[in-house]
Amino acid sequence: MKSLYFFITIFFCLVVRAEDSLKIHLNSPIDRQKPSADCLDEICTSLLSMITNSRSSIDFAIYGLRGQLSILEALDDAEKRGVHVRGVIDKDVYGDSYYSDTHLLEKTLKNIRSDFSADLRRKEYLERDDREYEDSTECTRPIFTDGPLQCFEDKGYASKHEIYFSGDIMHNKFFIVDKQFIWTGSTNISDTGIGGYNANLAAEIDSKSIASLYTEEFNQMFELDLYHKEKFKRNKNIAKMNIGQSIVSLFFSPQDNAMDDGVIRLIDEAEESINVTIFFLTHNELSKALAKAKARGVNVRVILDATAATNGYSKHEYLRKKGIPLKVESWGGKMHMKAAVIDQKHIIIGSMNWTKAGGRKNDENTLVVRNDHQNAKLMNEFFDKLWNSIPEKFLTKDPLPESIDSGGSCFDGIDNDFDKKIDEEDFFGCFSF
Repeated sequence: MKSLYFFITIFFCLVVRAEDSLKIHLNSPIDRQKPSADCLDEICTSLLSMITNSRSSIDFAIYGLRGQLSILEALDDAEKRGVHVRGVIDKDVYGDSYYSDTHLLEKTLKNIRSDFSADLRRKEYLERDDREYEDSTECTRPIFTDGPLQCFEDKGYASKHEIYFSGDIMHNKFFIVDKQFIWTGSTNISDTGIGGYNANLAAEIDSKSIASLYTEEFNQMFELDLYHKEKFKRNKNIAKMNIGQSIVSLFFSPQDNAMDDGVIRLIDEAEESINVTIFFLTHNELSKALAKAKARGVNVRVILDATAATNGYSKHEYLRKKGIPLKVESWGGKMHMKAAVIDQKHIIIGSMNWTKAGGRKNDENTLVVRNDHQNAKLMNEFFDKLWNSIPEKFLTKDPLPESIDSGGSCFDGIDNDFDKKIDEEDFFGCFSF
């Protein structure tokens, strides 16, 4: 009788077990007044629910923590009830983290590690072989710049200030729960991220096979102390899986060549349309791929972050000159997504900015999903909503990220343009006319 009950139970579990799934959560910055420490938006509650319902294990790799203590408390509660919790965070060569509450993870949870040692090893290497930021010599340096000179299409690009190595970035934002559920995307665990202020995307995945690949990546960092360029390459064929009718290709940076084999390859295949929502876009070959797509008749549109538009290496003016409609956002919050929809059926999502560092240095994860009509439709509708919220004048003009042109950025209590001046202190942007 017990044997019969056992087989009935197993059969029931197999029948009711739904097939693998991928659900997209999108967060709009439109009409948001300021960041929030509360976990009220779907982009946050989806993660909180996953942690709260965990049974055996949670592995997470996140850039850091600011505000959002409900997530920290949920992780603490999970650990106290017997869930095995492990985490990886980012630190620079000075042992500091970008987000101010990151240290609370180490203080509260038992098993937290970082890329600190890896950054020190990289720093020692660069001190022996000082070629990290070599200047180009084939173009003219822009005025008032001191950063490394980059030549692209006969034009010089450079940052205003010199760049010094302070560490590559463990820039992932993923959680693996019970070796089956994954939460990942562009959203940081912060008041501006899951707090709902920025435009962001999170993917909620139910797949043991995909979870196993995330776990393998996590273990390289947590168990082997391998980060950034130190990580070993994998067999690319095992990183391609099916979710229903969709084909999911998973890329981890920098070892999987996500930019060339993932993002650019799909853009090169585009036949009808490309809608891009992106934080930073400085990658040369990626920019050329978008321009080529436009030249062969593909309808290309881009929404770029206002802070990114001030970056000395941004390629947004190049794309505009190639005839691509590109709007720089004018909200208080940021365009923080790293996503695209291709031909209304393929999607790109993840943590990787479209930069050289994102593809070749930082720890990132990128998913290229083919034939996902449902999520592509959802993301395209979201793109149109964001696009229509930005005035037409920002097709040619760039609003300053902390200014009267950018929503409530002058009254939101944060440093939107990273100049160490907040709101009324940022006189040039907020109060000069």
